[in-house]
Amino acid sequence: MMSHSWKFSRHVLFSLLVSCCVLLVLLRTSTAEGATYYVATTGNDANPGTLNQPFKSFNKGVSLLQPGDTLYIRGGLYTEQIDLQRPNKSGTAGKNIAIAGYPGETVTLQYADLSESSYGPIKARGNRGYFVFENLVLDGKYGALKSGWSIRDGNHHFILRNIEIKNFLVSGLYISANDIQVINCTIHDQFSETGLPGHRYYGIYFHDGTNGLIEGNDIYNNSGGGIQAYPGPISNLVIRNNKIHDNNTTIHSPIGGIIVSGSGYAVSNVSVYNNLFYNNGSSPLSGSSPGLRIDGANTTGTKVWNNTVYRNKGYGISINQARKTVVQNNIVFENAKGEIVDFGTETMLSHNLTTDPRFLRSEGADFRLQNRSPAIDAGAHLSQISIDFRNIPRPIGRSHDIGAYEADGSDFISVKAPQNLKIQ
Repeated sequence: MMSHSWKFSRHVLFSLLVSCCVLLVLLRTSTAEGATYYVATTGNDANPGTLNQPFKSFNKGVSLLQPGDTLYIRGGLYTEQIDLQRPNKSGTAGKNIAIAGYPGETVTLQYADLSESSYGPIKARGNRGYFVFENLVLDGKYGALKSGWSIRDGNHHFILRNIEIKNFLVSGLYISANDIQVINCTIHDQFSETGLPGHRYYGIYFHDGTNGLIEGNDIYNNSGGGIQAYPGPISNLVIRNNKIHDNNTTIHSPIGGIIVSGSGYAVSNVSVYNNLFYNNGSSPLSGSSPGLRIDGANTTGTKVWNNTVYRNKGYGISINQARKTVVQNNIVFENAKGEIVDFGTETMLSHNLTTDPRFLRSEGADFRLQNRSPAIDAGAHLSQISIDFRNIPRPIGRSHDIGAYEADGSDFISVKAPQNLKIQ
């Protein structure tokens, strides 16, 4: 009896210990995930900040945020600034602070900032990092609001995802920081009143920083150009899988799609691949607008791989003074001044296609490849490029295809069946 009782007690004790361990794990997981708060135009700051009883102001929601927490903003138009400097907020490694528009709803920020040098809709400069910003629209209200978004002064480890930045009388996004990721954003219609040097405004002005990532964005109709990576120091910047088109509407700007340029500072190990550059300089007033420009004696080791560069107003790819630039597997076709011009040092040029690549429908900016395209299987095998613009694996055939798209058999123009045939 005693032995049986002891065995039963051991089973009970074991079950209790297991239950306690599970509870501790759940509590630990809950704590790691952090708290979630909500803000809505119909809220009240006296509310607890839940989904059904949200806060009214950003200020109230931000005041409670700790590393690992999330602030959801419900749909609507807001003219309040998101201020993360007062009170001082920052995430920590492994515990980002997330600020996001509520899934499926449109959150538009129109903070009334009339000064070009001010903070704009999100005030987060200084030594703070580990933030995720997602599903927001930053609207400059057709140039009435001058300050875009500046990530600078010690900022680090920001992730911007599914953000729309538009209509600012300044560059849409200014980056002077390390470990910044800009993913799947739409950045368009920044404009300049004068178009003069100092007032050439870009979709993204990447001033300096290390370990940057610009991926999967649609960057268009910005007055000065798409992306300016200048003057440095810049290292380990990756620009991939973006659409960069119809930029540069100012007569004085020599920048179309992208410029990578060091001026007094080192710009090294920048990788530009799987991008679409097209129609930059489409305005009659625009300056010479190359698709991609690699410039400056301090610019070293830029990798330009598997891009499609089509019908830009200047050269397709222009290299001037830059050292050890690698240009491989690019389609460069029908650019106004020519396809590739190289005045660099130790440039490596190979497996680029400058004749008709047989796009599927170039008039609709569909740059996939027809069957029998000369770009298919004609590229160098690049182990660094394992996917194409659509995230389809490379290579599918004998070798990499040239350009941003890998032909996979689904992109081919079908042959129409004959009509009105009669059997004799």
